[in-house]
Amino acid sequence: MRFYEPSEKQPCYYCKRITGTGEKGYPTREGTYTFETYVFRCAWHARFTCSICGEERHFSWFYWCPKSKQLICGNCNEPAMKPVAFWDRTYAYDFYCDDCGEHHYDLLYAEFQGKHPWQLGNRDIIFNVESERPWKPEWKPSEQREGKEIEITEALKLPNRLMQLRDELGPHRILKYGIPEDEIDLSDQGVAWSENSETWINAHGEDMSGDPNRKYIIDPALWNLLGDVDKLAVLDAGCGNGYLTRVLASKGAKAIGIDFSGPFIEYCKKIESEKKLGCKFLEGSLTEMSMFENQSFDVVVSNVVMVDVLDYKNAFKEIARVLKDDGRFIWSNVHPVFGRSCTAGDFKFPRDSRRNEERYIKLIDRYFETGGELTSWFGTPTWQFIRTLADYSKALKDAGLVISEIREPQPSIEDIQNHPDFLAFDADRWPHFIIFECLKRK
Repeated sequence: MRFYEPSEKQPCYYCKRITGTGEKGYPTREGTYTFETYVFRCAWHARFTCSICGEERHFSWFYWCPKSKQLICGNCNEPAMKPVAFWDRTYAYDFYCDDCGEHHYDLLYAEFQGKHPWQLGNRDIIFNVESERPWKPEWKPSEQREGKEIEITEALKLPNRLMQLRDELGPHRILKYGIPEDEIDLSDQGVAWSENSETWINAHGEDMSGDPNRKYIIDPALWNLLGDVDKLAVLDAGCGNGYLTRVLASKGAKAIGIDFSGPFIEYCKKIESEKKLGCKFLEGSLTEMSMFENQSFDVVVSNVVMVDVLDYKNAFKEIARVLKDDGRFIWSNVHPVFGRSCTAGDFKFPRDSRRNEERYIKLIDRYFETGGELTSWFGTPTWQFIRTLADYSKALKDAGLVISEIREPQPSIEDIQNHPDFLAFDADRWPHFIIFECLKRK
């Protein structure tokens, strides 16, 4: 543990957290000690030495046994978890002591209770400090107390700190997140997607290469998987503005596009009447495609669509139904780990820098929190759905589809050089998207 001279002292990290909970009279001590030259701690919250192994460890990994007068670390006596709410914490380490047959708790919870060895007058415990009176200023509650006992499931539900950061620093607003899918009402999504469709059309128009994410990251890998589509019957499931359907047709496919959004389909039909590429476009849901007979298509392709589909399980079943027995389902989606909004993020400091290398790190939290998130997409509230890889894998298997290949696409070096603001030190560092090739089981 490094000792800092007075000119370098900062407030103790733990004292500040405790005073921030409203604990009256608690002192904010000087952070005289640091382990990593980032977090500064006072003597109460620094490192202590174990009476058994002689190793120096973090203060909250110790318990004090009044009978043996020993300070023992969790490496020498492994603790369990006691779900208990105190200060801003939701659990304490629970040590069963063989010396006295009692349960003791870590020094942080012991301090909350008023049972810290220094609070009990045991000021000669081993600790490598510069001060002769490291326990000053001293604090203890007016009487011994216990935290509020809670269920283990509640103890594990910490606030999503990544969302707190995103609210402060993120590029767009997430209105709700983690809503169970069976509690979501999509009755207003037709209106929302009508507005979104118009925004998308105005932004990308007749572009045959899609938006930049598709053009530079997803589609090169998607086409590599698709291969030759000449004379194949191909369904573009969730065709949007129809750019991919039109490219499929230009490569010789018998291409049909289907989409939930009426304005998208109207736009697609308008462009087809002008370009006459041989595409067909239908308005409908992927979860109910009765307009297609069984085994109608050689290939079904779906490009970043399932993130918007609530009933993805039935969508997979319908896709399997309309596929021929030797057909392929190739679909891209936001990456279940790195592409989600509410539990993954990367933050740039300073925020207005145009250089992506100033993003510090990719932060991932609460991967297993799934459900709907309501985002403000170009000002229109729109539901998207966050799921795990296991969720998708099981739904595909239940639908009779087997994953044959997975790709996590990266942009080319040439595209990175030509579009550094969008791609450099970004999509070459972690995958924003994932592509699955699935085969229909006979």
